[in-house]
Amino acid sequence: MLCLEYDVVIVGGGTSGCVLANRLSEDPNVSVLVLEAGEDRSDDGRVYTPGLAGSVLDNAQFDWQYVSEPSPCMNDRRIKHPRGRVIGGTSAINSLAIIYPSVAGIDAWAELGNDGWDWKTLAPYFLKFQTIVPPSEEVKKQVNIIHSDEIIQRSSGPIQTSFPLHVTTLHKAWIDTFHNLGLENLRDPLDGHAVGGHTSTCHITGDRHERSHAGVAYLDPVLHRKNLTVYTNAVVHRLTMDRESSKARVHGVVYSQHGVLRRVVAKREVVLTAGTFNTPQILELSGIGDPNILRQLGIDLVLANPAIGDNLQDHIRPGISFEVTDDIPERKPMTDHEARKLYEEHRSGPLAENAAFSFSYTPLVPFLDPEEHKKLKSLLDRHLEDDSSCSPFIRKRNTFIRKAIESADEATAVSFLSRKPLVDSEDGNFVTLNSMLSHPFSTGTVHIISTDPHAKPKVDFNYYSHPLDVEIHARHVQVLEKLAKTEPLASYIKPGGKRLPKEHPADTLDSAKDLARAYATTNYHPCGTCSLGAVVDSRLNVKGVKNLRIVDASIMPIIPRGNIIATVYAVAERAADIISEDLGIHRHT
Repeated sequence: MLCLEYDVVIVGGGTSGCVLANRLSEDPNVSVLVLEAGEDRSDDGRVYTPGLAGSVLDNAQFDWQYVSEPSPCMNDRRIKHPRGRVIGGTSAINSLAIIYPSVAGIDAWAELGNDGWDWKTLAPYFLKFQTIVPPSEEVKKQVNIIHSDEIIQRSSGPIQTSFPLHVTTLHKAWIDTFHNLGLENLRDPLDGHAVGGHTSTCHITGDRHERSHAGVAYLDPVLHRKNLTVYTNAVVHRLTMDRESSKARVHGVVYSQHGVLRRVVAKREVVLTAGTFNTPQILELSGIGDPNILRQLGIDLVLANPAIGDNLQDHIRPGISFEVTDDIPERKPMTDHEARKLYEEHRSGPLAENAAFSFSYTPLVPFLDPEEHKKLKSLLDRHLEDDSSCSPFIRKRNTFIRKAIESADEATAVSFLSRKPLVDSEDGNFVTLNSMLSHPFSTGTVHIISTDPHAKPKVDFNYYSHPLDVEIHARHVQVLEKLAKTEPLASYIKPGGKRLPKEHPADTLDSAKDLARAYATTNYHPCGTCSLGAVVDSRLNVKGVKNLRIVDASIMPIIPRGNIIATVYAVAERAADIISEDLGIHRHT
């Protein structure tokens, strides 16, 4: 078996892996290896074209193609869960939106006992990872820009984020509707206190209007470094370890490439950046995890930690599609061929963005009347008062979520406007209002069911298994109904026009619950399976193991509100500083 040696071995060339590869290889005296199971497909038009976001989902060349177990509380539906199997990971195939967490949401991590993971510490990294492209003067005139000129000038990170090229009628109506509700966001979300409707940015370059992802922005510019090596098509089988007194020590990894088994030695550390599903899989294949699961598969136990693979969280979203008036342009104003030709020749047209920019950090309280607020409080009391049988982590998490639900200043959902109808087969011109539940009480698990490293683990989200989740989410579905009836958005919804889904009118709380159970789907934000405090310490070391860290979305103990990609970048940048400090790596960034 061929054996190589590197100082640091990074398992996974996705979002976090590319960040670490860039930062840690700044020191020419530190050799870094990145092992990526997929290939580099950054030159594929389906990756770099913003308007083709989503076109490679469920394609085995780009996507791990995970599918969840049936969720009993969502009509036993299985949900497809795309994860990027390419250089850049999911940042290379996602839907591009940049949404930020709240101060309270990140401070909740620290309040669980994770020193150095509060908002004050993490906040600078949200600016460090990106360069915010200034909007055009025309866009600035039409919508409130959430980032100040000073913030835009201070941003100088590898990822480019940009505002829309043009403001559409529906985009302007979205902002004005929230303004009329007293909920237009006027704060920079980088301060962690943003609430209400706003125009977000997307990770799209400002010059060529291409997807800006971790592979092209962090990894490509440093591939010339002699101390950095990247292997693609490299599937990690397990960690190599021995026991040293009370702790296991990691020496490296065993992986296969093109059918050949290889071993690599990590002279200093292995860093798992394989993601929310793959990272716990690698740990369990290596004998680290729940003893009962490992015993059933005949895997020798190295370290018992039942928390590995637990605490799986995600954002799910139901939506309502409304047929729009005839003066709203069609979602696809030209043929696919015409759009591609325009984009490839001029980097313009609908494919130059075609991303979601109309978002809202949406609190629930402002939409409730006094009687509805009283009923909500009674509901929360009934389900949360007696939590004596819960772990300290669950009690603290529940306290945080309850405070958010009862606050007019916290977003218990992130709402957004899109043009794709809820049912693809339906003819007509639609606008879709979506609502993703910010902080679910329900959690699930990811565990291996085979010793074969190529076999996918069992992914079970248990969506809506906690009764409060569907209660809160249904109320946010009703918020979407209220938005649709508020001017000026109401003026662009065709009177007597079609609405989807047809069989769930959402005119009562019960029908809104039915809609959520029948149509809620993932927003592609799984996290939490190797949480801070339970699996890793505040320096991201795996507890009970030497020379092993985790840096990806699996370490998030409580899911941030809204799209998590910005938080993943911030965590990775913070991790690069932690690792550099602990290993004495010399850097200039």
